[in-house]
Amino acid sequence: MTLTRTLLIEEKYLKFDDMRAIGYCERRWKEEGRPTERWEVINFLEKMIRELKEEQGGYPKVLLFRKKQIQRREFEIQKPGETPAGGCTCFGGYLINGTVCPCPKGEPHREQFRKWGMQI
Repeated sequence: MTLTRTLLIEEKYLKFDDMRAIGYCERRWKEEGRPTERWEVINFLEKMIRELKEEQGGYPKVLLFRKKQIQRREFEIQKPGETPAGGCTCFGGYLINGTVCPCPKGEPHREQFRKWGMQI
């Protein structure tokens, strides 16, 4: 399992500089023993954001986005071989393909889209 897979980061949407930074984060994640506990991942992402900001002057915004989602419990880190409770395979109300899950976790997201005038 890789960091991008753990955080469900789609590499095809990243810029070249972001890909280099993610590669650095992957190496550091392996060095630190591939943390998967919620608080460990939050601390790791914060550390990577600070290191990248100091060394490269910036960081991939997806790292901050995921960190905030994990803090707000909108994104759950699924451990390898673990099946989520209730049989649903969504992460914080979103399916792996990026669509809103039909389970109860997806309802707040559907409601927000309705407020924005979108039909789901």
